[in-house]
Amino acid sequence: MNQLVAFDFESHHVRIVPDVHGEPWFVAKDVAAALEYRMASDMTRMLADDEKGYANVRTPGGEQEVSIISEPGLYRATFASRPQSDEKAEKVERFRRWVTHTVLPSIRKTGSYTAPGAPSPQPLPAMPPPLQVQVLAHLEVARTLASFVPGLKPELAAACALDAIHQDTGLTMEPHRRGLPSAAEPPARLNATQLGQKLGLSARKMNLRLAACSLQRRNEREEWELTDAGREYAEAVPFSRNGHSAYQLLWRPEVLGVLEDAARSSAISVGLG
Repeated sequence: MNQLVAFDFESHHVRIVPDVHGEPWFVAKDVAAALEYRMASDMTRMLADDEKGYANVRTPGGEQEVSIISEPGLYRATFASRPQSDEKAEKVERFRRWVTHTVLPSIRKTGSYTAPGAPSPQPLPAMPPPLQVQVLAHLEVARTLASFVPGLKPELAAACALDAIHQDTGLTMEPHRRGLPSAAEPPARLNATQLGQKLGLSARKMNLRLAACSLQRRNEREEWELTDAGREYAEAVPFSRNGHSAYQLLWRPEVLGVLEDAARSSAISVGLG
């Protein structure tokens, strides 16, 4: 049996139990309550098999089997959460920051579980402070991109963050990457230049045609962003260039049919006119 340690998040107790390797696992019921899922099963069904499980733990009422999720599973659950109101969205944001800025850094820094009332700290491998800063910085960038970039899927932002962590620190991210999409080869692969080459158009004219078909639009920063219709055919994919992070719109080949249909309709209208 394992000893539970509870950390307090606002009005919620989030209990954590270490596995045989000392890695933290979170009680699914507690995380689901903090993220306002209707039931813990609504959250755990989206997780990969190696991101969830069960543990026998000691409780005041005796031994109990509880559903638990791993650290990667918790990241996936928070990124995938879709709050229905601004108030709930703010709560999810506070929970994300609490986990990444308070709970996990505390565990990594001290090398043990230290919470009020914890009878015997369980040792964990400590992560050197410089690595903590790098890892948390990448996760924060992914969280920000997923929150503010229209069309960027949270799981793709998380995948890109894990790849960036591996490249930046050399830490093995493969166990965390399982079940997430390939950041290097997303399903949508064609940028505006490549689309234009297929139709004999420049990148500028292709962007204008995509906009004319209501698939993308200019935002206040004069950048192209996806419309609701465009999200069916493209993804906003984060990338890094010359030390600066940004995103690009990559399209699936199916969008060519939409563009060609629009061009034919336009030609027919001109002919009839």
